[in-house]
Amino acid sequence: MEKHKRVDEKLETHDKRLNNHSNRIDKLEQNNAEMKEKLSGLIDKLGALNTTLKWFIGLMVGSFVSFFFYAVQNNIFR
Repeated sequence: MEKHKRVDEKLETHDKRLNNHSNRIDKLEQNNAEMKEKLSGLIDKLGALNTTLKWFIGLMVGSFVSFFFYAVQNNIFR
């Protein structure tokens, strides 16, 4: 009888551990889904930022080229 009682206690302990691990795995899966959503949003925002930076750099280069032609035409560089 004593041996069966210890086996039952061990089984109960293992059952609790398995349930605990199952709950923890569920939480990890939920966190993983949330992180995927956040990462997807971040990637979209980085793409928009990259486009904005390309436009900014293009405008700056265009401004410098325009200034160079203006300076040459008005003899600013002698």
